[in-house]
Amino acid sequence: MMYLLAVVFWFFSFRKARGLSEKQIPLMASLTAMFFAAQMMNYPIVGGTTAHLLGGPILAITLGPYLGLISMTIILLIQALIFGDGGITTFGANVWNMGIVATFVPFIVYQLALRVTSTQRGKFVGVFLGALIGDVLAALCAGLELGFSTTFPYGVPIAVTAMVTHHVIIGIGEGAITMGIILALEKARPDLLQLPKLAPSLLGGS
Repeated sequence: MMYLLAVVFWFFSFRKARGLSEKQIPLMASLTAMFFAAQMMNYPIVGGTTAHLLGGPILAITLGPYLGLISMTIILLIQALIFGDGGITTFGANVWNMGIVATFVPFIVYQLALRVTSTQRGKFVGVFLGALIGDVLAALCAGLELGFSTTFPYGVPIAVTAMVTHHVIIGIGEGAITMGIILALEKARPDLLQLPKLAPSLLGGS
């Protein structure tokens, strides 16, 4: 089921990504490498599960959720095939949680913030809340998937509580990191923030 949902999003993402510009490719590659390394630094929580930074919010906000999904797919595939992290059987679920929920939700929250206010403070509030909410909802999905799994030794309440609680803290950190990267880009390379955002047209994408 999760694979089928992922395939639908992959179809539109790779279709949109065929016309990437010379500026989009290196930015996407740099952020993908950065959060590949960040995701390798995780810590254990209940029942053998782990928590870590995601990276989807910054990818979605700078390049759009379609490219965010492609980047996260690359990260998760390398982790599954080379490092045995997650594995192929859970690949579809991981892509849904971190590649779709954790990229589309931050982008939507950020776009809503831009429509509500045009101030710099409002924009950064949107960046922070987008990262936080995206991380928490991705963790909620993972908790539900784990809780309903027949191989998981704990039930839904414990799995969801553990995942969401830890990722609220991680989401705060991810929000701060995302704001920091946006601020750094504004000072050093503001042109990169003006790149087209690859997203569904109803979300304001190109």
